[in-house]
Amino acid sequence: MCKSKALLAKQVLIGFKIHNFVMKSVICNNNPMQFSKLQTPCRRAPVSLRPLPLRHTSRRTTSWVVDTASTAQADTLTVEQAKHAAGSEPQGPASSPSAAAAQQSGTFPWTQHWYPVAVVDDLDPARPHATHLLGIPIALWRDKQGAWHAVEDKCPHRLAPLSEGRIESDGTLQCSYHGWQFDGRGACTHIPQLRSDDKAHQVACASRRSCVRAFPTQIVHGLLWVRPDGSAQAHEEFARDPSPPKTAIKELLSGPEAEGYLQTTQWYARDVPMRFDTLCENILDPSHVPFAHHKVQGNRNNEKGTTTKVQGEVTADGFKFELDSLNPRFGVSTPVFEAPNFIRYGNPIRSLNVFAVPTRPGWSRIYVTFMKDTRLPSRLPWLVETIYGLVEKTTWLEHIFQRHPVLDGDNYILHTQERFLHEANGDWRRGYYMPAPADESVVAVREWFDKFGGVVPTCEPGTPLPPRLTKREALDRYSQHTAHCRHCQKALRNVDVATGVAAAAGLLAAAWLLARAMLGLPLLAPATGLGLLAAAAAGAAVAGLRALRQQFIFVDYVHADKH
Repeated sequence: MCKSKALLAKQVLIGFKIHNFVMKSVICNNNPMQFSKLQTPCRRAPVSLRPLPLRHTSRRTTSWVVDTASTAQADTLTVEQAKHAAGSEPQGPASSPSAAAAQQSGTFPWTQHWYPVAVVDDLDPARPHATHLLGIPIALWRDKQGAWHAVEDKCPHRLAPLSEGRIESDGTLQCSYHGWQFDGRGACTHIPQLRSDDKAHQVACASRRSCVRAFPTQIVHGLLWVRPDGSAQAHEEFARDPSPPKTAIKELLSGPEAEGYLQTTQWYARDVPMRFDTLCENILDPSHVPFAHHKVQGNRNNEKGTTTKVQGEVTADGFKFELDSLNPRFGVSTPVFEAPNFIRYGNPIRSLNVFAVPTRPGWSRIYVTFMKDTRLPSRLPWLVETIYGLVEKTTWLEHIFQRHPVLDGDNYILHTQERFLHEANGDWRRGYYMPAPADESVVAVREWFDKFGGVVPTCEPGTPLPPRLTKREALDRYSQHTAHCRHCQKALRNVDVATGVAAAAGLLAAAWLLARAMLGLPLLAPATGLGLLAAAAAGAAVAGLRALRQQFIFVDYVHADKH
């Protein structure tokens, strides 16, 4: 008996040694700095290779982050993916069986999907632009052929931000620090410091270390989309099949589904100070509308018991739910969540279409537009429909008087709420008490993150939230929207010009009145009255224009004042 126990213990020990050897081989084989026979094998994985617990999984899973010095990039791999990288075929696109299996196991292929990163109409083609996607800093620019490119916003030379560079006449992006130039695929095309040595220049430019990570791009719906995968496979897949993103709005693409549909508003884009999961939870929570958006989008006095009921199953592709409409005129609607970033609300006539995008820790970006079916008669009163149409055609008016107030009603609440949840280790089941049927859609989206989301980029366990913002900072319209919106920038400039003209007119009227008084002309004369009227009108215009200017900068949202 003792011998058999000793034999069993020995077999277990041998098994552990084999397992450790295999795991070290998998890890080390993924590192370009291979261990030679004379080197000591890694006894403990460095910080960048240690297992990271997954917050959004119902099962305990391990994720490995492998640093690749030669390409200056880090890819997040599960243990299963690390085995593939060590000796088998790379993982395929989201539609492949391997990707489907990964989705079912709670590891959503975030980098295999497309995300909007900018409204093309808002981008100045003469200069590069900075943005973030899935925690990756990205530089955008347009070459002389008119194609937009996206690269990691870090020059491989000394890590300077490429978005602070300039676009050369040949369409390459030049780093403003030392003048290195890069093409749309991230290859270094020129190093000024090696201009006198052709051979050294060719060797340096041919090195993978001189390259910057580049990502596939495409333009759909007037939005610039990026797939945050810099691998050669990602570029090859898009070259073979340049199809629109999976979550593109089908009714706004060419084809039979687009017949009769019209995009009625320009895109509204705004950075919001909250995590991606918090943003999705909020958008898919219709019961907050009558209260958080009282007299803006809803009315708290009309809440009669909102119910949401998930239709079918929550799958890796998303879910839809049935909603008793907040407006009885439109009946029941069926909001939809298409993973990973598209949400739609509405009725057969008019719909709200939203793209939610994770940008960096504690921040997301939202893109909003409306669409209607022109083949169906409107159910709104004629006057309301006319006013809607006029406002929607004037983009800056629609942004500051319709879209901004909606997000202002949410931003500070959500920015604060998620910090309380973060203190509870993100355990929404314990932190939230949701007894009403209205919360079923919230439960569904949280369960989607738990079951399929895996490690959500920018929301990884252990990732600290940025410092808490003041209310004014959380509702900062200028930095979150105006600074990036062409329509609102132009309107703000016009307001400033009009304010200057009105102020000058007021000063001129005041000077004219003063001159009449100094000359001893009768103060009760009609001309004096006209001067006073002109000065008063100019003063009122200045006050009104200053108030309008504030709409582009910051407007406090006080829920207690919404009676």
